[in-house]
Amino acid sequence: MAETRQLNITPEEIEAGKTMAFVAYIIFFIPLLMEDMRKNKYVMFHTEQSLVLVIVNLIGIILGTIGSMFCIGVVFYLINLFAFVLWIMGIINALGGKVTPLPLVGQFGEKFNFVK
Repeated sequence: MAETRQLNITPEEIEAGKTMAFVAYIIFFIPLLMEDMRKNKYVMFHTEQSLVLVIVNLIGIILGTIGSMFCIGVVFYLINLFAFVLWIMGIINALGGKVTPLPLVGQFGEKFNFVK
């Protein structure tokens, strides 16, 4: 079983970062452009999660496009549906003050190492 990291995010960071954590799911790079938000661990956690979803979605789009040429594109479009469901879950977590990795793909967010 994978070891989970301890983030030590304070309630003040969560309250100060809820809105920008939500924005991270809409346009993932906006929090990366704001110096004060780059210091907020809560915002950077959700930025990592959002970036993972962007990558999963791009993979789904690419595979879906290639697969549609061979009449198997439906399978790969399901990847995008899965990413959409995870996106909704991420937004709910961000607005709810939760620091929970998204199912199946969330653990890959820590590879980006935005949370210092």
